[in-house]
Amino acid sequence: MASDSTRLTAIKIMQQLLLQKGSLSTLLDKYNPKEDSENKALLQAICYGLCRHYEQLDFISKKFINKPLRKKDKDIHCLILIGVYQLFFMRMPDYAIINESVATCSQLKKVWAKKLVNAVLRSVQREMDSLTAELDTRPEIKYSHPAWLISLLKKDWPEDYQSIMQNNNQQAPMTLRVNKANNNIKQYQSSLEQAQIHSSAGHLTDTALILHEPVLVNDLPGFSDGIVSVQDEASQLAISLLNPMNNEIILDACAAPGGKSCAILERTSGVSLYAVDNDALRLKRVEENLERTQTKATLIHKDIIEQANIWQRENMLFDRILLDVPCSATGVIRRHPDIKLLRQPEDINKLAPLQQDILNAVWPLLKKGGILLYSTCSVLKTENSDQLLTFISSTNDAQEVSIKASWGVACEYGRQLLPMSNSHDGFYYALLQKC
Repeated sequence: MASDSTRLTAIKIMQQLLLQKGSLSTLLDKYNPKEDSENKALLQAICYGLCRHYEQLDFISKKFINKPLRKKDKDIHCLILIGVYQLFFMRMPDYAIINESVATCSQLKKVWAKKLVNAVLRSVQREMDSLTAELDTRPEIKYSHPAWLISLLKKDWPEDYQSIMQNNNQQAPMTLRVNKANNNIKQYQSSLEQAQIHSSAGHLTDTALILHEPVLVNDLPGFSDGIVSVQDEASQLAISLLNPMNNEIILDACAAPGGKSCAILERTSGVSLYAVDNDALRLKRVEENLERTQTKATLIHKDIIEQANIWQRENMLFDRILLDVPCSATGVIRRHPDIKLLRQPEDINKLAPLQQDILNAVWPLLKKGGILLYSTCSVLKTENSDQLLTFISSTNDAQEVSIKASWGVACEYGRQLLPMSNSHDGFYYALLQKC
């Protein structure tokens, strides 16, 4: 059962999230430190669950609230959502969920809300079977996705949009990237077994292990020594596609948190790698990952378009460029379910021109014959194959390098991975060569 402090912390986090005052990860970092390890896990489970099923929970709660709550009572709204979530999705006694939710009203200094919270949760408990059947009435309720996103997914993936949403609502597996410079899959899998951590080999790369259950990173054998890193298998594909060679000059244009930078350096020797990101805190994570994996790169804290303009004036050229552009992150919703609450349709309209601007800015930095890998963790075509169509149509010295693979879906340009249960995230890749 959630402690009083855990429930109150969850209310604070969800209030801030619904007011667009932070992401789930940043808010958990902000409010989590005071909780013990057991309560931290429960707090995370509640907050992730609320984001994952928000449309359903909100729909259910509003059926039993006759008068809309005032803005200043957003905390009571969040308290009710937590109670509904626990009734539907957590193995806890119903009476305890209801009683403790009601008691929380006093801690929120809103005794008047006790009667409301009690009535709503008891009604939900009583009508749970009929409510479950009713959830199928509208797609945005059934799949807990905003209507605008469902519309885009259905347009882009008419045969797959329902499975995309179903997989978005599943918990993502914890996937590892084994550093093959000092280990191999079988050796490391054996080390995991000795630590009673069970895993299966990935399906897309020869560096991936998918854990049967997530663990703390510090419990992974050799993690602090850089023997292994946490990275989704779809993301790991970037390195085999980029195919970096020894002694090349390589740009990781939007590098944070640094998983791909480290993977490039683990695979090669003598490479001069430049990692650019405009977020100082996230660039710090790149630095930490480089230190842990005992690899080196030149880190640059700057907007990539600004830096590209500087390098163009200096005639700086790269053999290969990894361009993982800012995107809607609609391919990693299962890892970041708050995307469904935070992302808005206008964000997509802003991202598409930014992605094109970045692509246009870094292209002059590529040597003739060089390779650029364009990638996103989006499943929306406007950010992916449509971007490549626009760019190639207007760039005389750019040609696509076809990706021959058994994974994903072949698009007009590039290949798209859709999120898969107990497997990889949604990711898009396209290869370009300067001719």
